[in-house]
Amino acid sequence: MERTTTRRRPSKKPVKLNYRMMLCIAVLVFFLLALLFFILFLSRGGKISDLNKQIETLNGEKTTLSDQVNSLTQENQTLLSGLTDALPDPTTAQTDSLPDLIPQLTEGVYVVHSTGSQYQYLSIPAGYLQDKLAAYRDDAAGYTVVEGDAPTCTYWVLFSDRVIGLAEGDQGFVSMDRAATGSATTVPSGMYAFVASFFA
Repeated sequence: MERTTTRRRPSKKPVKLNYRMMLCIAVLVFFLLALLFFILFLSRGGKISDLNKQIETLNGEKTTLSDQVNSLTQENQTLLSGLTDALPDPTTAQTDSLPDLIPQLTEGVYVVHSTGSQYQYLSIPAGYLQDKLAAYRDDAAGYTVVEGDAPTCTYWVLFSDRVIGLAEGDQGFVSMDRAATGSATTVPSGMYAFVASFFA
């Protein structure tokens, strides 16, 4: 009788973890991460340094531009003073009625000033002063209709197509039919002071 022998399969050996290998991998990963963060830090530091340099450059340019603006402002004021000083003495009107005076002043651009007891007027020559007045006239954003009656004006600018009355606080009126009064409105900032300088 034959004996049947059964072969036993060799049992699998338990997998041993190679802790040394895992430690090396962990150290390598940590090193790579540290290297990556170091590179990012250097890159960020370089960008910050570049931005700081750009800010310094812009600040220097801003200072230069501010100096140029101040210089141009002084030159403009000097030019304006020279032009206003060159204006002739104002003419005293022969009438104490502004509605009667306005129709008499039609040839060119005029400014009129009320001293309280009489009217004085100047004919503004072509050039910077007249161009500046035209710029104020055409500054649509500077005119806003306000409620109430027009303020008591002390200066008027007479153009061929309109009269602009000026009062303190950038208030006044605009009359498109060249009347001595009109609806209350704001006027462009600086226009009152500019016209007042003609009679200073």
